[in-house]
Amino acid sequence: MNRHEVEMHLAGDFHDMPVHELANREFPMSTAVLFVTTDAGIVPPGLVKVAKITDSVEDALMLCTSASFGAVFCDAASLANGGSGFRLGRQMRRNGISTPLFLMTNSLLSSVDGVAAASGATGFISRTATAVLDALKSVAMGVVPLTEQAARPVARIDQPLPEIDVVIENARILLKKYAGPVASMMIDDVLDDLYSRYPDGVPVSVFSEAVAAHVNSGKARSDFLRELLA
Repeated sequence: MNRHEVEMHLAGDFHDMPVHELANREFPMSTAVLFVTTDAGIVPPGLVKVAKITDSVEDALMLCTSASFGAVFCDAASLANGGSGFRLGRQMRRNGISTPLFLMTNSLLSSVDGVAAASGATGFISRTATAVLDALKSVAMGVVPLTEQAARPVARIDQPLPEIDVVIENARILLKKYAGPVASMMIDDVLDDLYSRYPDGVPVSVFSEAVAAHVNSGKARSDFLRELLA
């Protein structure tokens, strides 16, 4: 879906929702909810009037900066321009945006809690209307368990980032030269695996070697590592 063709819905009032859509869930927040997805059909019918939708990480960051949202629901992967929910989480926290962020995925893996925490997301949920409404209810009740990263003071964009975050962002850009437009998804796959094995933090060397494994030839792999770690 072309990012410019994504339909943008503005908020109304949650009291407009049909009772059967809410399924006895109370969500008194009157602020809008942001969906970052390539499939607008994921938005529960009862939330259409209070939802804004985009398929771009860049647009999502701009919207979060200029408006107030009760929560953000984002596809974990396959957004416009190679973006992903993992990247959105890191960028939101870098910019001091503390809005609850739920990453949506079709299959919940055993390592998702670690991935969510490391990405700055509030949590992972299944990509269903029921899961979205349950997450909104937990936000309204104030029982959402913030991840360790989201709970601690966030790093502003004008402050130095941890070395691993710098290397991750550089790798997203550099790997495109060697692997094409799927580079961002490759890196998210690498992070998914490494976060589960290194819950206390992924070493730069381990991440770099894991990403370099996606570069085909030996010489190109060496060139990639040299440029990445320069």
